[in-house]
Amino acid sequence: MAEQPKVGRPREARLDAAIIDATVALLEERGYSGLSLAAIAEQAGTTTAAIYRRGGSKSELVAQAVFRTSGDDVVADTGDLAADLETMVRWAVDKIYRPAALAAIAGLLSEPRSERRNRASDAASASALVIERLERAKAADELRADVDTTVLAALIDGPVLHAALSGMAGIDDAWIAGLVRVVLDGARPEPSPKAPRRAPARPRPRTTTSEVTHR
Repeated sequence: MAEQPKVGRPREARLDAAIIDATVALLEERGYSGLSLAAIAEQAGTTTAAIYRRGGSKSELVAQAVFRTSGDDVVADTGDLAADLETMVRWAVDKIYRPAALAAIAGLLSEPRSERRNRASDAASASALVIERLERAKAADELRADVDTTVLAALIDGPVLHAALSGMAGIDDAWIAGLVRVVLDGARPEPSPKAPRRAPARPRPRTTTSEVTHR
């Protein structure tokens, strides 16, 4: 008898996507304070119990839906450092530069300290993956040995967050490439100094017979 195909996981994946979409849409519509798990469940066509199984609190659900600190979109590693940094900055733009993200940031900052600490821990785990990528670049001599990779990792999404909070428009591929260029110009190994070229010796002036006579 042929084995029956498993259908549970695709259904779960569809529900996960529906919950994420509902969370983002309601954040943009109502803001963080007006968001409730019951409203998310209603819009996603599920129950609050199903949502609780995916996240222990509203702040956790919002962080997962908006910032996605785990998965394949946390770090890029193709072997091309500049291209990978551009990809990661572009992912940061996709996550942060939208109304739902700004509403989430404002709301998460208003949560009790324990919740803020948990969300900071989530962000730190994602940052650790980026730091590991940068450490591999350092080991391959793509970065100077004295570069602090924790600082470099902060320069991936930090400027994007600043741009979003200040309402800056015009983040495009040229802006992203410019940011990466500035970051790497201060982090790449310095070229080995070349030995200075010796100037050719100047010919000594010729002494005439008359000059010798007068001496």
